Amino acid sequence: MRIIFFTGKGGVGKTSTAAATAVLSAEHGHKTVIMSTDPAHSLSDCMGIPLSANITNVKENLDAIEIDPYVELNEYWGKIREFLANFLVSLGADAQIAGELASIPGMDELFSLIRLREFYGKTDYDVIIVDMAPTGESLRLLSLPEVLAWILKVTRVLEKYITAPLLRPISKMAPGLDQFVAPEDVVALWDRSLDRLNDIRQILDEKAVASARLVMNPEKMVIAESRRALTYLNLYGMRVDAAIVNKVIPEDAKDGYLEDWYDSQQAYLKMIETDFSPMPSFSVPLFKKEINGLDDLRELGLSLYGKDQDPSELFYDERPIAIRYEPDGAVLRVKLPFAPTEELILNRIGSTLVLQIGRRTREIVLPDSLAALDPKEGNFIDGYLEIKFWPAHSKHSEESPIQNEDA
Repeated sequence: MRIIFFTGKGGVGKTSTAAATAVLSAEHGHKTVIMSTDPAHSLSDCMGIPLSANITNVKENLDAIEIDPYVELNEYWGKIREFLANFLVSLGADAQIAGELASIPGMDELFSLIRLREFYGKTDYDVIIVDMAPTGESLRLLSLPEVLAWILKVTRVLEKYITAPLLRPISKMAPGLDQFVAPEDVVALWDRSLDRLNDIRQILDEKAVASARLVMNPEKMVIAESRRALTYLNLYGMRVDAAIVNKVIPEDAKDGYLEDWYDSQQAYLKMIETDFSPMPSFSVPLFKKEINGLDDLRELGLSLYGKDQDPSELFYDERPIAIRYEPDGAVLRVKLPFAPTEELILNRIGSTLVLQIGRRTREIVLPDSLAALDPKEGNFIDGYLEIKFWPAHSKHSEESPIQNEDA
């Protein structure tokens, strides 16, 4: 089974490329299902077929489903949210504010992913394609299963072995104390949610099974967002196997009004090839009309992957960016698309690390975990640049910032 997540900045054509991939996957003989977890569903409009929270057969080998995230959230978090809100009110919080605090941002889409469990490990489908929410929500989502599962586990242990044995018998006799002890049905839901979240974490950890594809347009802000997404996706352990560049102005349309746009896009296409290499990039031309319906999606899929290439293939099986934490700092390991034969210059602008070797430059958006650390030393090892980060006021702060052993 293959699970392919499509993510990207809003408005780049994420849903249409995901749907086109699903259509072509089905034509290659794979039993495919595409599911939308974006609260602002557009999959139905894209396919030109009414969809719902129930599986709908679209064509041979292809089913689709638009999951209602609020229904899923209420099923797995509703009673827990109610208990937490009441608990906060008992501590003096405003009722409306307490209700908001009891709902963690991004949880609606998180519990939507639990529907993956219905398909994973069964023989009903060979390929699952997930049309995710825009990049920011998707990145937060990938960190939530582990974080939230940890929180649920800790609080469950506290409730089971400490709070409940002490307070539950007393709470039946002391008015108001029951607000501090979770009811049995809440505890049962707590355990059930923990099990489901652990299942999702395990599915996402199946590196040979799950991968993400970044969808972008050849525009400066979109590319910057995609760079950040690549860094975080790798940081969370999600394999990214392709970059998809959508709405590329074809050469035969460059004259006249679109000439400047064409020249600008060509420059950004070279930037994308450099920044995301050695991961493969696929480009999709700007179509003359809106993509609407299965025929248009098939045409888009053929333009994207070609006739013979299987769109469900794992196109790239390596992490171009990784972070290794050590007792005195951290090491950022970067796969470079060019041979390190010239002097390396390293600059940091805010949260962006700028690498320059000769005339070639690459920008890497650093995760928050490296925000308080300074890059001090870099070495090329087996095709990777390893950059050592130390705390700003450590004993290493006066040492030479970069040493290029291969130059």
